[in-house]
Amino acid sequence: MTTRLTPLALSVVTVGAWGLVLGVLSGRAELVVAVLPLLLGLLRIGRGGSSRDWTLTRAISAARVFEGERVTVTVTVSAGRRAPLLELFEPLSPALRLVGGHNRGLFSLTRGQRVEWRYEVECVRRGRVSLGTVHARLWDRAGLQAGEMSIPVPWQLRVYPRPLPLRRLPGPRRMQAFVGNYVAPRVGEGLEPGDIRAFVPGDRVRHVNWRASLRFRRLFVTQYHQERNADVVLMLDTLTEAGAPPDTTLDVSIRAAAALATAYLARKDRVGLIEYCGPFRWVRPSSGRAQHERIFEALLRADVMFSWVTQEVGLVPRRILPPQALVIAISPLLDPRFEKALVDLAARGFDLTVLSPSPIPLVRRAIRASASADVACRLWALERRTRADALHRLGITIVDWDPAEPLEAALGGLTRSRRRDVAR
Repeated sequence: MTTRLTPLALSVVTVGAWGLVLGVLSGRAELVVAVLPLLLGLLRIGRGGSSRDWTLTRAISAARVFEGERVTVTVTVSAGRRAPLLELFEPLSPALRLVGGHNRGLFSLTRGQRVEWRYEVECVRRGRVSLGTVHARLWDRAGLQAGEMSIPVPWQLRVYPRPLPLRRLPGPRRMQAFVGNYVAPRVGEGLEPGDIRAFVPGDRVRHVNWRASLRFRRLFVTQYHQERNADVVLMLDTLTEAGAPPDTTLDVSIRAAAALATAYLARKDRVGLIEYCGPFRWVRPSSGRAQHERIFEALLRADVMFSWVTQEVGLVPRRILPPQALVIAISPLLDPRFEKALVDLAARGFDLTVLSPSPIPLVRRAIRASASADVACRLWALERRTRADALHRLGITIVDWDPAEPLEAALGGLTRSRRRDVAR
């Protein structure tokens, strides 16, 4: 504990010093007698105990939450002996916003007393938020001395990206061999009726179409379309970002990736994640609840990692990027190296779709409105349109998404166009 004199003690020292000086210069003993109790009180401060004889514990209402949810923090103070005045302060991370109570508390504790101090915070941005240090200041009874210390009370709060609601998703053009929710063109075991053909030895009796058989007086069977799943790989651009937290292009891209991963996993698809930065970081495609946890953990630590050197897409292992996978690239298209990777994927024959959150409304929200800013944003919009047209001429489908609008509205037109392509 670091002990120091308070401003009141410094004032007392000043009054005592002036009293002594004036008493000596004027030769009047009553001035010295008047300031002598003050000086004796200051000497007594040094002999007073200032050791810490109290403990702190912290508890939070939830250790894993989503963006926008609230958490109640409870700090319990237990005193071993009397504490005239105890001041506690806990600094908050920029990812947290105080919405209830105060993160600063003042207490007067008696021997053996236990008090609780609560406040409520809102999680405004995803990430691992550390609640680790409480700053304490203990005042003595006279208010002349204060001891300060920093008490480590480690606790980590995990704030996951908030998934956006989605009901319609881009359908894959190629199916896999596992059971899922997509109706495949091939016939076999399934629930969706397909064609009707004549009965041959080996067909199951439960597949007999009795209505057609009675009409044509010969046996017919109903063929069903197989129900298959798909491989979906989300490719996240973390080379750069634009905007101000908690609404940067990377933040909205991660929320979109969380929504797409949740929706596709609910359809029993195998979902993987590739974080495109300097070195590749990925999550192998799989399905189930455990895969949902793995993807959200990867999105939790995703951050901008600029590098002058980027690897080629061809170096990604085949088990991470299956040849028949639906690749959904999420990028604001700010770095030409990511566009080069998109062209490489399209040239390799992948089923590729690009979801591009527009950085322009996010930047306009973060800067001061002016005529020059309006002109710059309009030129930026024209440049983005030109680059998107160049990629579209190479056969790459790009969906421009305004983050202020629902994600499902941006994916609606894409879903209809892909259905027509699949039917064709």
